[in-house]
Amino acid sequence: MEEVVSNWYAIKTRQDFRAEKILAEYCDDIYFPKEEVKLANGERRIKAIIPHVIFIRTTKENALVLENESRKPESRLMPFWIYRYIKGEEIQIITPAQIKILKLLTAQDTTRCEIFSMKDFRPGQRVRVTGGVYQGLEGYVQRVKKNRHVVVRIEGICMIILPFIHPDLLEIINYGQDDAPYDPIMPV
Repeated sequence: MEEVVSNWYAIKTRQDFRAEKILAEYCDDIYFPKEEVKLANGERRIKAIIPHVIFIRTTKENALVLENESRKPESRLMPFWIYRYIKGEEIQIITPAQIKILKLLTAQDTTRCEIFSMKDFRPGQRVRVTGGVYQGLEGYVQRVKKNRHVVVRIEGICMIILPFIHPDLLEIINYGQDDAPYDPIMPV
């Protein structure tokens, strides 16, 4: 008998807050990154960090059934689409390591800083974090609003800018020409 495996998948929907509540009944787990923001009038509001994207953990079969069901007018589910791999129609699995980094980086934390050292890092250069909570993560250096950050990509879904990581905790990765793609996600 084949073991039923539950994986993480990213979905896109226009009604993300409503989808979170309803899909929680049908999935093993839901992750919807949100943050509290203060508006100009002083009012506080909860907003999606990655608008219209929710991460669900369920079986592949259940994910596809829910996606098909969501397109029926009589369904209580709101329409949503599961992200597919860029090449092909197969639904894209979000690895536990990718969910871990998403949860770490979208936690309610106000210390979002950039790399400040001039230590021989240039845009596009591959780096690996060698210590701290992000140890083992790989990304690349990129300028964002004139500051250098380490960026991790979840292919086709989002790019995540890491909060401050001291340059002493970064090492340059020198892949051979055929060893790895430009920015593989991470080997945690």
